[in-house]
Amino acid sequence: MSKITWSAKNNSSFLSGSRPAKSIRAAVIAGREYVRGELYGEGTLTIFEDGQPIRQDECSIFTGHKWATRTNF
Repeated sequence: MSKITWSAKNNSSFLSGSRPAKSIRAAVIAGREYVRGELYGEGTLTIFEDGQPIRQDECSIFTGHKWATRTNF
């Protein structure tokens, strides 16, 4: 079974380290909630599988304040 973790950041703040999740979907939900609540609605969420980035979600002025997802690293 693979280990799923996530981390988030924006221009003025970041989550020190990473947090575990039971699934990729759970990581997306928790990470987006963290960005909305703790990072004032703007930031980048990165999801890792066994330490390797597999997905990045961003909500910022560059995405028109809508969530954009990137999966090719």
